This record gives sequence, C-alpha cells and structure tokens, in this order.
Amino acid sequence: MRVLVVGATGILRPTAERLVAAGHDVTGVARSISNMPLDAHAIAVDAQDPGALGAALGDRRWDSAVVYSPATSPESLELLRDAVRGTFVTVVTSAAAASGLGNRPLRPGELVLGWYPSPSGARWHTAREVSDAALQVLATNKSRVLGVLSPWGDRPGEPGHQVRRRQH
Repeated sequence: MRVLVVGATGILRPTAERLVAAGHDVTGVARSISNMPLDAHAIAVDAQDPGALGAALGDRRWDSAVVYSPATSPESLELLRDAVRGTFVTVVTSAAAASGLGNRPLRPGELVLGWYPSPSGARWHTAREVSDAALQVLATNKSRVLGVLSPWGDRPGEPGHQVRRRQH
C-alpha cells in the first residue's frame, strides 16, 4: 500500500516507521527531511503552503494517508485529500474541541488528540501513543478520541494544573 504521512519527522514519525517496517511504500512530508525514517520517500515542503505543497505533490497519488492537521492549512488539506484514493486519517488536536468539536460528530477517519488524565497530573500523549491510535484509525477507518477532552480545566497546561510529561 502506498501511504502518505504528513508530519513524518515529528509526532507521526513512529507511524511512518511502523508502516515502512510493515512493508508499505511510505512517503513522508515535512519541512525538513533530516529526521525522516529510513526507507521512506521524502517530500521536503511546508504543508501549510498550498502552492508549494501542490507543486511538491505533483500528480502523484496514494492509497491512504495519515495527516497531522496542524501542519497543514485548510487549502493544503484539500490538496492532500485529492491526492489520496482511500482511507484518509486526519489527526487533530484538543484545541479543535475548543472550537466546536463537542457540537459535531467526529468526521470519518478523524483522530482527536485529547490528554491522558492522571491523579498525579494530566499529560499529553506521546508520539508512540498518537501513532498507535492513528494506525488503528487507518486500519479500521473508525474515528476516535485519544484520551479525554473534558473537563477543559483539566487540560495539561491550564492555569493551576500540574503537567506531567513522559519521555518519547
């Protein structure tokens, strides 16, 4: 399977690594390709710039994609959707919840990143945890929320809330 991964040198690097290890033909998109997983094809472009992204993608097409949406613009996201024939996983952050996610159903293929609640302090999910969830959505095409999205005041980094970080 030909898979496009946007954010392949950052939070979705483990996704790209696991797809390559499973024998898929992976193309990673990132501003800098210096941290691109071995054996992944690389496209060095700012995915927030639709003109540059369109030129970099050209007429290539993929069977599926996993896209870290904060790395894109709305116009770029549409270009990426047009380049993919099959399952399209969009990874969105908990900030989407603040802008009305709670008032709409999850979109097909959407992974919403919440946080991990803990009595010792909430924390953000690791790149490995995010990638595990993204690969699950890719395999099943069933949208999901990773962690929790409420109460908003428990979100890591909120004033007065203790944040606990884990190593990646």
